[in-house]
Amino acid sequence: MSKKKKITIEDKLKEALIPKEEQPYKIPESWEWVRVATVNNVVTGNTPSKNQVEFWDQKDIIFVKPSDMNSKIIGNNIEEYVSESARSKVRIIPQKSTLLCCIGSVGKTSFLNKEGCTNQQINALVPKQSLILPHYNYYFIKSPFFQNQLLQNTSSTTIAIINKSKTESLKYILPPLEEQERIVKKLDSMLGRINEAKELIAQAKETFENRRASILNLAFSGELTKKWRESNSIESSKILLENLNKEKIRLWEEECEKALGEGKKKPSKPKLLSMDEMLIPKEEQPYKVPKSWEWVKLGNIANKITDGSHNPPKSKKTGIPMLSAKNIKNNDLDFSNIDRLITDEEFEKENNRTNIKAGDILLTIVGTIGRTCEVKQNFPKFALQRSVAVISTYINNNYLKLAFNSKFLKDSMMKRAKGTAQLGIYLNNLKELNIPLPPLEEQKEIVRILDNVLEKEEKINEILELEEMIELLEKSILDKAFRGELGTGNLEDVPSLEVLKNILEK
Repeated sequence: MSKKKKITIEDKLKEALIPKEEQPYKIPESWEWVRVATVNNVVTGNTPSKNQVEFWDQKDIIFVKPSDMNSKIIGNNIEEYVSESARSKVRIIPQKSTLLCCIGSVGKTSFLNKEGCTNQQINALVPKQSLILPHYNYYFIKSPFFQNQLLQNTSSTTIAIINKSKTESLKYILPPLEEQERIVKKLDSMLGRINEAKELIAQAKETFENRRASILNLAFSGELTKKWRESNSIESSKILLENLNKEKIRLWEEECEKALGEGKKKPSKPKLLSMDEMLIPKEEQPYKVPKSWEWVKLGNIANKITDGSHNPPKSKKTGIPMLSAKNIKNNDLDFSNIDRLITDEEFEKENNRTNIKAGDILLTIVGTIGRTCEVKQNFPKFALQRSVAVISTYINNNYLKLAFNSKFLKDSMMKRAKGTAQLGIYLNNLKELNIPLPPLEEQKEIVRILDNVLEKEEKINEILELEEMIELLEKSILDKAFRGELGTGNLEDVPSLEVLKNILEK
């Protein structure tokens, strides 16, 4: 029988270290590039059976889900626990581990301050404390370099995923332990001040957002335009709905004429709804509105409700941007952070389906649901991913865009949203949204008032800009920390390669 070949220290080092030609950037001489698995045990969580009541009837062991990871530090501030009887059915994660969301909100990070367990959407990085300090581990996982690695290594159809083996193979920077301690101390100080600023901004945002919510509530209950109605003679919104059918026919006839001129097939005649079919019965109406208003389904007043690609083409080095929900910010399109480019041919195929035009409303429907913007007249070419819907209606689109920002419609969308790793709302559910519908002239008046009132709330935009600046500053500090540029180096440190050799030899 042949003897098993002994693995030498050189073999172990070769497996642990990143070859020089594969190292992303230069780091101090006493530091090393290694794999995540060299310095961490990666543990994917699991969920004990919900049918076993005894596993869930006591608050013994914290059970962490991605929704709990909005807190930077996790202790008892979570929703669910499992009983001690479930200990053998879960994967226990020791305290001072770093939790990393690996499905859906990939990259979301928290520090576990108490022993616990997680569901399968989370990978726990349990530090090998002879090599790395727990808080250094946490800060490095949050660094821009590591977060970008995660995104580049995700597999995605509709939900982003990074599995355990890919996580283990990611590149990791290993300084000497003494240097890690100094880096943590410096980051605690610098990021502590940044976190204080973030808390002040969050408080200010809450004040402005509460005021905004109150104004929108008055607008879409009819209170904002009460005096206007008293001094203006207006028709019932039923007249608008009657004209809607006429508008459908007019647009269809235009399309038929265009198709005839281009030698194309005539489009199908639109389905016309009766007044009873368009109106929501009184007993089903969400709340009371003025007599001249009506309640309708979004699908009954829309001429287009579609979403972006469910199977987006692979990204190219150059081309036309394909936007996702993250690119809709502050009621506008943000082209500064594009992660997917497609060819002209791919764009034409996508645009033939979505047919994006000036005046259309874009609505985020996956992840952060409910952000909106209007497609401007001079917009550049772009396509959309599944997380964004395109909506156009027969009513005032600006009225509808503002209505989507109201608490009522935001809550309605969240109630209809489904998903485990990431919430999303299907188009059929979107079409079922209840919309308070004033007459057209009152819609215009509501838009005019809200545009004037909300424009004066400029401080919220200033705060949002300040928030973005602070986020960039935080990323810059973390980036410098893991390049050895925070002034924490010491030539007397034992090089991390020597420490690594000693451990691998044991």
